[in-house]
Amino acid sequence: MIGKATKPYRSTLVGSIGAGMGSVFTPNSRKYYILEHKVTSKYHRAGESQEIIVDQIEIGRDSRCQVRFDDRFSTVSRHHAAIVKDGDNWKLIQISKTNTTLLNGHPVKTEWYLQNGDEIQLSVNGPKLGFIIPTGKKSTVGSIALTRRLSLFRQQALRPYKRAIAGLATVLVLLSAVGGYFLYESMEENKRLAMVVEQQKKQMEENEKRNKEVIDSVKNNSQELANELAEFKKKLPKAGKGSGGRSSRGPSYQNIPHVQNPSPRNERDGKKEKDEDKIDNNKINACIKDVYFIINIQFDIVLPDGSAGTLTRGEEGFPGWSGTGFLLNNGVFVTARHVIEGWNFWADGSGTNKSLLALNIIANNGGKVVCHYLAISSSGAKIPFTSEQFTINQSTDQSGRTDEGQAISLAQINNTDYAYARCSQKGNLTYDASLSNNLERGRKLMILGFPLALGGSVNPSQVSPKYSEAVCADNGLSGGVIMTTATTFEQGNSGGPAFCFDRNGNPVVIGIVSAGAGRSTGFLVPISQVR
Repeated sequence: MIGKATKPYRSTLVGSIGAGMGSVFTPNSRKYYILEHKVTSKYHRAGESQEIIVDQIEIGRDSRCQVRFDDRFSTVSRHHAAIVKDGDNWKLIQISKTNTTLLNGHPVKTEWYLQNGDEIQLSVNGPKLGFIIPTGKKSTVGSIALTRRLSLFRQQALRPYKRAIAGLATVLVLLSAVGGYFLYESMEENKRLAMVVEQQKKQMEENEKRNKEVIDSVKNNSQELANELAEFKKKLPKAGKGSGGRSSRGPSYQNIPHVQNPSPRNERDGKKEKDEDKIDNNKINACIKDVYFIINIQFDIVLPDGSAGTLTRGEEGFPGWSGTGFLLNNGVFVTARHVIEGWNFWADGSGTNKSLLALNIIANNGGKVVCHYLAISSSGAKIPFTSEQFTINQSTDQSGRTDEGQAISLAQINNTDYAYARCSQKGNLTYDASLSNNLERGRKLMILGFPLALGGSVNPSQVSPKYSEAVCADNGLSGGVIMTTATTFEQGNSGGPAFCFDRNGNPVVIGIVSAGAGRSTGFLVPISQVR
């Protein structure tokens, strides 16, 4: 079977991302088709139906192909064939220069139009795919659930253009050197780290046990050692009057400089430690109950055509994360903006988050995204929030458009990375807005939060904020933020409180954990931004 090419095949953003967005925004006006896999591969099982909602796909072994086969299918080229929408029809296009594509058993030289029930085969004796066009009520993309559409959009529209999107992010990101926003996206890592911590704990217990055995051994043999020492002293020569001024009573300490007992205050670089740098663990513990573990639990999504759907944690494609927040004594709940509006922070120096980008495109093209959160305290308090309840600052957001004209935006990591909402209840945390703008270089800071989600749980009895530290890297603010060094906070500390101790030794909030760069540099939003 030979078909004449109407024009050379070329993969385009319009056919991929543009068509994918059309399937998300206006699904009832778009047709789709199904590829039925007839053999089992690493990526698909025999009998599996794969819905295709974009206007062009590629089939092959390359990681960018939407329909992918693993390397054990040696007769399948890395880019073997393509299926492209042409008006109201779809056509099969031969791409590989070495391996043929067959349609109903006949080789396709260039391209051929597909019909319902056709069979596609990649090389003679290669894997087969059935081509199915749904009919009736299932004929449009609108018959596919929103959760599934978003997942298909991510798989088929975004994956092939990861580099292009990352390039766009590079243009928009103001602080592209930032290594990552401190959201935490995987509870599996929490489990792994918990195992590591448990192993370390057991090792410490074993070491402590061995040390105790050594000490006990010394105690049990102390009399024997004392007897040996007495015998050794008897063998020492006795010093007489003519022994050069030495006496048997022992050495003289008259010429040794007097050593005073240590000062009640530690000496550091010749200066006494400041009162505000002292750490009182009881006062730290008093702050714990006002530091909350935040987890997102649901998205309410409204598409531009007015259709709506809900994504719930645990469903396929759900972009879940956790972070930290805290409750001030004036009833204001504070966290970082990127904890509340993660879809506006879809790219950083480490790459692009496709799920967040999909939500960002929806929110910026006539749709609406509302996220539901639950904040949990060790005190037993649980506070439900939605993203709409928070006051945020969009003044420095960058905006742009894709090649297809879809609007996108990207928020920046700077002094606008804060969010706050007013609650009916009040905490006990005090804050000092003036001090947050005027910290001295070298000032020690205390951080409380949930690094890598450690200490976080939906069960209040298991909520236990972890202690981290940082040191002010500069006098005052640097570009509107508190820059830190010797920084030990991690992903998951996002939105948590940063304290310093006042002259009375009481902890006061001076900042909000925002992000980090490199191994030890961090960024805090001064609490003065919360008004």
